[in-house]
Amino acid sequence: MESGINNKKNILILSSFLSKDGSSKMIKDICRSLGNDYFVDVLTKYPLAIDDLTVYSAFNKYEALFHSGIRFLKRQLTYFRNFLIKPKESNALPYYFFGLNEEKPPVNPKRILNKIEKNYDFILVFFWQGLLNSVSLNQIYLRYKTPLLLVAADMYPMTGGCSYFWDCNRLEDGCGNCPGLQSSPLADRTDKNMILKREMLSQINCIFLGNTWQNSHANKSKLFKKVGLVYPIVDELVFKPRDKDILKSQHNFSNKKILFFGSLGVNDPRKGAGQLVSSLQLLLAKRPDLAENLMLVIAGTGDKIPGLEGFATHYTGYLDFEKLAEFYALADVFLSPSIEDAGPMMLNQALMCGTPSVAFAIGTACDVLNPNTGYLARYADCNDFSDGIIHLLTRSDDELKIMQEFCRNESLQRSSYEGFRKYILKGYDSLNQNKD
Repeated sequence: MESGINNKKNILILSSFLSKDGSSKMIKDICRSLGNDYFVDVLTKYPLAIDDLTVYSAFNKYEALFHSGIRFLKRQLTYFRNFLIKPKESNALPYYFFGLNEEKPPVNPKRILNKIEKNYDFILVFFWQGLLNSVSLNQIYLRYKTPLLLVAADMYPMTGGCSYFWDCNRLEDGCGNCPGLQSSPLADRTDKNMILKREMLSQINCIFLGNTWQNSHANKSKLFKKVGLVYPIVDELVFKPRDKDILKSQHNFSNKKILFFGSLGVNDPRKGAGQLVSSLQLLLAKRPDLAENLMLVIAGTGDKIPGLEGFATHYTGYLDFEKLAEFYALADVFLSPSIEDAGPMMLNQALMCGTPSVAFAIGTACDVLNPNTGYLARYADCNDFSDGIIHLLTRSDDELKIMQEFCRNESLQRSSYEGFRKYILKGYDSLNQNKD
């Protein structure tokens, strides 16, 4: 392999998802965060030209087209099958199994190894799905002895295969008897996956980086030698406070109190649309005087949420980053009703815009919400969530101004380019002290 040039060190980011939308924005933000001190390359599953990024891919463009065609045919077959044979309705929770055979990496590791042509000081693993698993990481490390920093948007790295485990605590005992698979034997596929993950990860110099909620579960899984903090990177030049009165006037929301909620999956039970409706109905019952002056702004696909008939609502549809940041900034309160989420990312973005928020005690909300930045409601307690909304709506203008400043300043410490860089390099330094 070639070594790096000059005195700058080299970083490789492994990320399965890279597109023209959100995923590439986050990767570009990471590259800018680390770019003053490092040369940063990106290795992803399929090729994509992104300005200012050096991107390698496991598959070439022709293979990408072939795979796209296969996926299209599978979707069509699923559609016709469901049309002919109506699937049974199920109340089962969505555990999202993206990797149930840990023995078989989603992409042959040789394809990744053959693309690594430099000596990298460390490798940052970001989006795993469809590209990597513990076997892949093991082979990369054993070949190059490069420290690995593992970041994830969900819980897959610490489970036997699911990305979200709801109220299951089987990971503490090595999984098995999986409720997501409705399996009764202890030694099921998830148990075997955990045994293999433990073996693969024990042989590499790595650290798992997440928020304290993720890290508590990572520690319980006993899969990682080291665990450290990191928070999602947020572009502080895009997501920033603005003049609320001017923005409200531009959108015909003058003299309204704006509650903002957003999700690309309002029908996904993880995102808590049902809890949001229940919380708002409780607010209406407790304080009908507040509801009269409220405007509920909902971003996402544009799908209507039933049960909000008592409120003035405005559906924005999909918003690009600039418009999304604008709506965060004009909102008086951001609502994050997710009940199964390692993030959500939107909460971090809202706080960076200086907008106080209400969320249930899960994921990153446990770290970022406090009396200075919003209201952390008891997990899945809609009554408490509604109390949180009322609490923020009834603050004085002076109190809200102080909260907005805390939201922005604390977010800069955690999630700005410099804040993210600080946490990443701290994780790397801890591995440097632990070299084999």
